[in-house]
Amino acid sequence: MQGPSLVRPREVARAVTPIELFFDLVYVFTISQLAHHLLGQVDARGMLETLILTLAVMYAWFMTVWTTNWLDGERQAVRLLLLGLMFASLLMSTSISEAFGDRAGLFVVGYLAIQIGRTAFAVWAFRGHRLHAHFVNALVWEIGTAPIWIAGIAADGDARLAIWAAAVLVSYGGVIAGHPLPGRRSPFSSDSQIYAEHLLERFRLFFLIALGETVLTIGNAFAGEPVSADRLLVLAVAFTGTVALWWCYFHRAEEIGLKAIDGASDASRIVGLGNYALIAMVAGIIAIAVGDELAIAYPSAGSTTSTAALVFGGPLIFLLAQMAFMRRATGHMPQPRVVACVALIGLSLATLPFSLLATVIAASAVLVAVAVDDTRTEPHVSAL
Repeated sequence: MQGPSLVRPREVARAVTPIELFFDLVYVFTISQLAHHLLGQVDARGMLETLILTLAVMYAWFMTVWTTNWLDGERQAVRLLLLGLMFASLLMSTSISEAFGDRAGLFVVGYLAIQIGRTAFAVWAFRGHRLHAHFVNALVWEIGTAPIWIAGIAADGDARLAIWAAAVLVSYGGVIAGHPLPGRRSPFSSDSQIYAEHLLERFRLFFLIALGETVLTIGNAFAGEPVSADRLLVLAVAFTGTVALWWCYFHRAEEIGLKAIDGASDASRIVGLGNYALIAMVAGIIAIAVGDELAIAYPSAGSTTSTAALVFGGPLIFLLAQMAFMRRATGHMPQPRVVACVALIGLSLATLPFSLLATVIAASAVLVAVAVDDTRTEPHVSAL
């Protein structure tokens, strides 16, 4: 049977394949485009647009990751699928900066090609498998959501923003509910320990992609400006903050996730929350990157409500996402992160009279403090 043969046996573990890594590389460009879009409109409207676009592209990414997680990545059909989805992702990403302008249609075409194409392939590949009915339901949901995205093309301004926000809410609501249909409850199940570990591996690699884009952003920003002592200081502080983000994820949060799924009966649910935490962390990283870029370009400029939302809101979103995941995985609220979130909120107000340089220093200091506490709490360095 051709369909089921594309699905890897539940008992067989596998590492992330080169084609999966190749697919993820497109999202280096995607994240840079999201940051570029936000940088071009640093206000409440720009942040809301960027949030909707981020949620959309991350939905396309994680649904692809979840689907291919069940497939045999060495099969030619699966490789061709990922290459096709890779091109559609590239098409979608090239349209991000003008998605609320002249390239709305191109963005939607790329996005829907990913969603409908991938799910239709899954319906074919999973024939005879216990998850076949789930993908049938999911395909109905994706096709049903398509008119909302298409309607946004014809709209403009606030109307497009509202329509696409509704499309994002419907998409995420469908996943959370398990894509149910009247009289057809989805047989969703991913209770395999092996599958959970593979998904966490994909998450960690994507997180590195997001961090790598942050390094590229601050590096390019510094390279494009005249050298000065204050800009050099911003570069050093921004890099230190990026290192702290890496440390907080790999030294603490990921370690907790791996321990939590080890033998857990609800490993899939823990990984599911980890997925949403990753989406939030990526959104936070984009905000941090744009805030750092602004600080490098205008280190002595005064802080504003919008820049404070980026410089402090980015780390706040990042830590809140980790808190939710760690609370679910351990049953305990990580108090240092709670204190750090309160500090970020207070500092965002207290530093408004100061320069962007001062705000970046303050926000990075909070992240470093959390990383230091993680080191004190868990003194050994993870082998991961």
